[in-house]
Amino acid sequence: MTPYFKELQPDILIYADKLCKNNVAIDKTNLMFLELLVKILKYFGTGDADKLDQQCEYNLLTMKQEFESVIHSDSVGEKTQAVLLTFFLRIAKEMEIKYGTIENGHLQELYTLMTSKDYKYPSYIGAQKNFALDKMPENITRMEYLK
Repeated sequence: MTPYFKELQPDILIYADKLCKNNVAIDKTNLMFLELLVKILKYFGTGDADKLDQQCEYNLLTMKQEFESVIHSDSVGEKTQAVLLTFFLRIAKEMEIKYGTIENGHLQELYTLMTSKDYKYPSYIGAQKNFALDKMPENITRMEYLK
């Protein structure tokens, strides 16, 4: 796999700071998800880049343009946060499928929250959530088998 995170990590940290300082959290739930996104961004901005490349391989192949467009933008609104939620949920599921565990505690917390029945999501998040939980496991398993 081509190195990905190492070069992008400074931009990820810049965006995490921008999201932290310029967000509009309208309630406790929004604030909770926002804080998780910032923590996860910091994890991706400081973690072992080579290991992250390996752990996130499927989602880098399928969703890296969306992630990069968020990281390189000034937007911190609901749609960009939805892209991050989706990307991170999918990465958490990929880790669970490939390694049997979600290594990062913040990713695990996000996965637990998003798979609980306690929260309702807009349809564009719900569709990606359903894909990540229902269809993506088969795709990742097939990709790993074909390596």
